[in-house]
Amino acid sequence: MIVIKDISIIKSGITLFKNFSWDSSSNENWVISGRNGSGKTLLLEALAGILHFPRGEIQYDFINGETWQERYEEKRRLITYIPAHALHTFLRGGHDLYYQQRYYDIGDEDVPTVGDLLGVSPEKLNVLDIPESLSIAHLLDIKLTRLSNGQLKKFLLLKSLLKGMPKLLLLDCPFEGLDHGSREDLCQFIAFISLRHSVQVILVDDHHHLPACITNKLTLDRFQIQKRERFFSPTVDTEDTRQKFVSEQARMLTNDEIIDIRNLTLRYGNVTLFQNFNLRVNKGQRWALVGRNGTGKTTLFSLIFADHPKAYAQEIYLFGRRRGSGESIWDIKRRINYLGPEQISYLNPKSILMKAGDYIKQVDNAVDNEVLDSLVQFFDASEMMNKQVSFLSSGELQLLMIMTCFLSNKELLLLDEPFQYLDSVQRDRLAQYLLAHLKRETTMIMITHYEHDLRQWTDMKIEI
Repeated sequence: MIVIKDISIIKSGITLFKNFSWDSSSNENWVISGRNGSGKTLLLEALAGILHFPRGEIQYDFINGETWQERYEEKRRLITYIPAHALHTFLRGGHDLYYQQRYYDIGDEDVPTVGDLLGVSPEKLNVLDIPESLSIAHLLDIKLTRLSNGQLKKFLLLKSLLKGMPKLLLLDCPFEGLDHGSREDLCQFIAFISLRHSVQVILVDDHHHLPACITNKLTLDRFQIQKRERFFSPTVDTEDTRQKFVSEQARMLTNDEIIDIRNLTLRYGNVTLFQNFNLRVNKGQRWALVGRNGTGKTTLFSLIFADHPKAYAQEIYLFGRRRGSGESIWDIKRRINYLGPEQISYLNPKSILMKAGDYIKQVDNAVDNEVLDSLVQFFDASEMMNKQVSFLSSGELQLLMIMTCFLSNKELLLLDEPFQYLDSVQRDRLAQYLLAHLKRETTMIMITHYEHDLRQWTDMKIEI
C-alpha cells in the first residue's frame, strides 16, 4: 500500500505539486501518463524518496523503520528507481565522460566496463531469468561509453535488480530507445518479476505496448490528477497507419551524392561494428537506419556528422569531398542538422540553471529571433522557454533539442529517434512541422525502431 497525503513540492520558489494526494494498493501496477512537463517524473522522484517536500508525507506499508535513518535505509533497499536518461547516473558519479569519448581508442583507460560496474560474474546474471535479448553478458568487457542508448537502459535496469529485488520498481520511460524485440522482452520481463517476486511496478509511458501486469492508469495535468482509471494493455503493439508525408514526385530527387561510404570497416578491440559496409545517399532522398540496439546506427551518424575521428581512415565522401581532403569539421557541420539522444545524455541538464530560452541563444549566438519565436509559437513552448533547463522534463528536453536543431535549414538532416519522450500532442506537432518545413531538396536520414516512422517518413532503409 502506498499513500500520498497532501504533499507540496517547491522548486526555486515555484510550487509544482500542491496538496497532492494519491493512493495505490500493493496489488496495483500503474502507468503514469500526461503532457510533457505535467509532473510524471517528479512524482516518480517523490515516490523514490529523491525529492524533499515541505509538507505532507508518503506512507509505504513495507517501510517500518522507527527512525528517519532506518526508514531511509529501507527505501534505498526496497525502492528501485530507473531514470529516463541512464548515462546521467554516471556523469554525476565522478566519471569524467564526454560526448565524443565513445569513438576514441585512447583516453578511456579509466572508464569502467560494464563488468566493473556490475561487480558480478556472468553466472550471477542467470539468477534473474533474463530473456536472451535483454541479456548483457556479452557486454561485460565493453566500456561504459561504448554502449548504445538502448544498451544503457538494459544495463541500468539489470544493475539495479542485481542489488536485490525491490518491493517497488519505478521506471521512467523504460521503452524509449529500445528496438522492437527488446521492448517486447522488457514487457515480459517486467511482468515476470512483478508476478514471481511480488514487485509493485509504477512506470511512465505515453504510447507503447505495456506489460500485461499493468492494471491502472494515472493521468496528470499541470501537477494534478486529471484521471485515474483501470488499464487494459493491448496484446500487440498498436501501429500508426498514417500515410507517407510526401511523395517522391513532389521532392527534388537528383543523382547528386550527399553521402558515399565505401567498404567501411570499424572495430573496437574484438568487436566489429562494420565490415565492408557501403552506403550511397543522393540529394532529396529519405533514408531509415534500422537494427537492434548496439549495431552501430548512432556510430554511423557520428561518422557522417564529423564527430568520429576514424572517419579520416575510411573512404567516406560527404557533399562530394572525401573526409580528410582539407575541409574542417565545421565546414561539414554547417551543412548538417543533427538531433540525437546523446545530446541530452552529455548535456547534464540538472547542472544548467539558466532558462531554456537563454540556453538556446547561448548555443547559437547567431540565432534568428524571428525563427526562434516562430518555433516557440508552433510548439506552444513559451511556458517551457521560461523554465530553468534543470527543471525540464525528458519530453521538454527533447523538445528543446528539436527546436535548437531547427533554428536553420541545412542540406542534410540526421534524426536519431526524434519522437522519443514526446507526448502525443508534441509528436503530432513535430510531424506537422516536418511536413510544412522540410524542404523538398533536403536529404533526411532517420534512426528509428518503429514501423510507422518507416512508412510515414522514409523511402529506403538499410539494416545494420
